[in-house]
Amino acid sequence: MKPFFSIIIISILIWSCTTSNKSNISMKPNIEEIQTEKKVTTLLAKMTLREKAGQMLNIGLPTVLTGDYWDEREKAVFDAERFKKYIIDLNVGSIHNTPGYLADNKEWYRIVKTIQDSAIKKSRLGIPVLYGIDNIHGANYVAGSVMFPHQIAMAATWNPELTEMSAKITSYESKSASLPWNFNPNADIAMSPLWGRISESFGEDPYLVSEMTNAYVRGSQQNELGNKENSAVCLKHFLGYGAGRNGKDRANAIIPENNLREYFLPPFEKAIAEGAKGVMISSNAVNGIPCHSNKYYITDILKGELGFKGVVISDFSDIQFLIEAHQTAKDMREATKLAVNAGLDLLMNPYDAKVVDIIVDLVENNEIPMSRIDDAVTRVLRLKFELNLFETPYNNPSDFKDFGSEKHIAKNYKSASEAITLLKNENEILPLKKSKKVLVTGYSANSINVLNGAWSRTFLGQDTQYNDTTKLTILDAIKKEVGASNVQYVEGTNYLEDINTSLVVSKAKNVDYIVVCVGELPATEKPSDINELDLPKAQQNLVKKLAALNKPIILVMVQGRPRIIREIEPLVDGIIMGYYPGQEGGSAISDVLFGNINPSGKLPYTYPKFSGNYLTYYHKKTDIRDVNWGYNGFYPQFEFGYGLSYSKFEVSNLKINKDTISLSEELNISIDVKNTSSIKGKEVIQLYLSDLVASVSPDSKKLVRFSKIELNPSEVKTVTFKLNKKDLMFIGADNKWIVEDGEFEMLVGGNPSKMLSEKFLYKKYVN
Repeated sequence: MKPFFSIIIISILIWSCTTSNKSNISMKPNIEEIQTEKKVTTLLAKMTLREKAGQMLNIGLPTVLTGDYWDEREKAVFDAERFKKYIIDLNVGSIHNTPGYLADNKEWYRIVKTIQDSAIKKSRLGIPVLYGIDNIHGANYVAGSVMFPHQIAMAATWNPELTEMSAKITSYESKSASLPWNFNPNADIAMSPLWGRISESFGEDPYLVSEMTNAYVRGSQQNELGNKENSAVCLKHFLGYGAGRNGKDRANAIIPENNLREYFLPPFEKAIAEGAKGVMISSNAVNGIPCHSNKYYITDILKGELGFKGVVISDFSDIQFLIEAHQTAKDMREATKLAVNAGLDLLMNPYDAKVVDIIVDLVENNEIPMSRIDDAVTRVLRLKFELNLFETPYNNPSDFKDFGSEKHIAKNYKSASEAITLLKNENEILPLKKSKKVLVTGYSANSINVLNGAWSRTFLGQDTQYNDTTKLTILDAIKKEVGASNVQYVEGTNYLEDINTSLVVSKAKNVDYIVVCVGELPATEKPSDINELDLPKAQQNLVKKLAALNKPIILVMVQGRPRIIREIEPLVDGIIMGYYPGQEGGSAISDVLFGNINPSGKLPYTYPKFSGNYLTYYHKKTDIRDVNWGYNGFYPQFEFGYGLSYSKFEVSNLKINKDTISLSEELNISIDVKNTSSIKGKEVIQLYLSDLVASVSPDSKKLVRFSKIELNPSEVKTVTFKLNKKDLMFIGADNKWIVEDGEFEMLVGGNPSKMLSEKFLYKKYVN
């Protein structure tokens, strides 16, 4: 047998072995996959070591543009010398980042076409570039695109179909700009609201995060990456990024192995089984070991246990940070060696190509095995073939007629409307009467930027120059709804400071309702770190001063995370959580206020009452010991899964088909839900399980199923669920999934305080 064909067969066998892992969809490659592997192997055999190392480099777009990296530009002009060096001579594997200004899809087409034409037609092997971008809530870096609510708001919809739809539109509008690889979704478990990137997550619960992440993968990839409308995802951040010990971004996390496997790993495992093509490594360290150099996490777990055969990429400059931040490498050579040997395939080294020379040197000195390089390059090439970049490296924007269309805008509005969560409605003050006079005030009342949050045309989302003037702020939308003559507006405060609260109080004396819109500064990553979880004092004081008037006050919160409102919650009659609802958020919030929308959102995290008493809802009983030695130490402001409606729902008739299950048996559950009001509405029926006795101290409860339904007035629907042995499992003392004989309790209902319960037994063997 010729050596070349031996390489092909070995490559296919290795690939097939990875797909046989328990987490993967198919155990055998299909004909198309086998053909892709042959193409990859053929191309790999032609490559020099330096060309392979070049494929492992991801640079920032500004590196090949004129000027310094962080320059603001009016137009992307390629630097001839650098362009030739990186795109033609080196033929870098991947590029990320923006040109330094907001480009529309036609400008993106020009940029990407220039790069791809040169990479394919002028480099020695003609390998296209893999372009990646952080389009995390819509194609946010493409002018004119639809910007959806952030992930935390999408989680609040408890509607995976909306998340799938948002991902599909994001993919479509990204591909109109020839951007085929999206650094999204975020599959992190957010363990603390101090972490600013909680707004970019699907919340605190592993099951909800998994369901929403999978929906996003389906919507983006559609199991057909070669289609011009679909894009590849890149799950982030592997692993434990949302668990920084101090609640800050990129902070060291302390995660025991059992916690890692029970809470943090499942969303990634399920998304990889769904077919996710990329994984970005977490910037932080876990137990003092930087994730970027953690071979156990990347090679043993991700590529081994989970059978992941996609591309593993570093985050921005994180190889360098092994030296500067983590202090686990003395120089770039050692850092590169650690990262590549740990299992990284693409190194996001934005500014230069130094790592290419370093990789070549390390291989030639037998410090990185050639097999590791071939594995990395195989994965990069495979994704390029799967995306059909060799045949269609860019897309003509004119082929995407629905870009920024009214159809897409309508779906964006639907997402925002289902996300908004009603947290308080004292004496049914909401919806407000449209004939009354309203005072609108507060930091977030008249800001598009606060509605959109970070990653909105710019990294932090604070720049107003790119705002779409056709979009309505909360103030604009209220004026449109009830007429400008019925609306008074005074800003009141900015994010941190009092501006003119005395004028607000004066104006408020002449209105019927007061709508106070509070919020936080759009930010992400390190700029999103805060030291106090309390809502800024100036914003709270505004509410306190207005409360002295004894007029109805509605608090509208536009923020990425829960901020403590313990002191002002009793002073207001209604509370609406808007999260970061995106471009249509102003209209959606106004429509909730005045009853055009019946709110149906539920909290995707626990809303704390005190900064020093934060627990996720799945805590141990010992976590809630109080000062009197009782068990009343869990007292959040609002519980996970909580959310009100203008409708009234009643649950009854909870039934299970048997009181004992074993081995492969299923438990069938049903519950009746009735809309007892005169208003059509949606309710989320949640099913939690509690293991009453276990060899490892059990969690208070865990979410295992949910279903969002819509009911007409007086309508009754029966919601059914199926549970099996897997739903009862937990990580045992040996760090493996187990289920033990014993009693379980289920809690089923639409709100945490109104759950019906039923108990059943699990026995491995039943007489």
